[in-house]
Amino acid sequence: MKIIKSDYKHGFVKLRIQSLDDLWYLSKIISKADKVEGVTFRKVSVNEKEGDRKRVYLQLSAEKVEFQNFANILKILGTITESKDERIPLGDYHSFNIGVNDEVKIIKDEWTRSDRNYLGRSADRKTSNVLLVGCDYGDASFAYYHEYGVEDAGTLSEELGGKKELKSFEKNKEDFVRKLLETINDVAKRQQVQKVLIGGASMITDTLKESIKNYDYIKDKVVFSKTGYGGKSGINELIRNGEVEKIVKDNVYSEHVKLVAKLMELIGRNGLATYGYNHVKSAAIAGAVSELLVTDEFIQWKKEKGEYAGLDKLMQTVEEAGGKIHIIPSQTEHGTNLQNLTGIAGILRYKIGK
Repeated sequence: MKIIKSDYKHGFVKLRIQSLDDLWYLSKIISKADKVEGVTFRKVSVNEKEGDRKRVYLQLSAEKVEFQNFANILKILGTITESKDERIPLGDYHSFNIGVNDEVKIIKDEWTRSDRNYLGRSADRKTSNVLLVGCDYGDASFAYYHEYGVEDAGTLSEELGGKKELKSFEKNKEDFVRKLLETINDVAKRQQVQKVLIGGASMITDTLKESIKNYDYIKDKVVFSKTGYGGKSGINELIRNGEVEKIVKDNVYSEHVKLVAKLMELIGRNGLATYGYNHVKSAAIAGAVSELLVTDEFIQWKKEKGEYAGLDKLMQTVEEAGGKIHIIPSQTEHGTNLQNLTGIAGILRYKIGK
């Protein structure tokens, strides 16, 4: 995400969306009643008759924000509060469909600590655009690797027949490898991915290496890794064993996976981790929290209850003591694990008294 202009004193930031990940971050930044400005299309009435769709610049008061990753858009529904076209009545409902390369201006009464955390992470991030492939002969799964999680991108499955019919079995294996590479090349080119990580069980990765040179778009973008499984299990193995992290430097998702794993290891073992809002708050006041982990779902829950100010103060206390804040997407596997621990936890510098 590119920050075109920011003026927190007057409560606004103007942004350019550069990736699908940016849309997810923006969905966490925009809250109900925030003002959103941008170019959109709307039917304009002329002489009380509905006219054609016109390109207009509007401001909405946001009521509902929905990240539609299947459609590559962020949908914002709200009422029109400002319009540069006097034919468009204020107070009418309208929706923005924000996509990659769009510019948008966000106006808030207050930019919270979590808002700025999301904005800073998105502005500082390096685009990953990685296609993950878990495969074995006859079975392959595909997924896109994002900051906010892993997006399922489909499967390829073929019946190879029995090994008793060796000739046809080997021919079917060759056909499957060709289809697999064609699919990977087409998907990678269509999505303009920067890297393709292929994890393969048995001997399939050796076979793929021999043929990859025939596929111009991916031949210099592919990294191979041996896995114990194909399909979705193979993709999960690539993430768990750190293969993704090797090709995606400074990726937030990989960092979060490791942090939650470390948290789970420390809990109940040596007193260097704690969870639950009150326990974490006590540890933060004592200056003991080195890493604060909180899910986006927990933040939203606090906002809905009108209790976010207390959480924001806790975050400030952690930062002032030199700790780091990590906002974890709750829809990921590691985010679900953290959410099951109340949604907030801390990795500590030292043990504190009960």
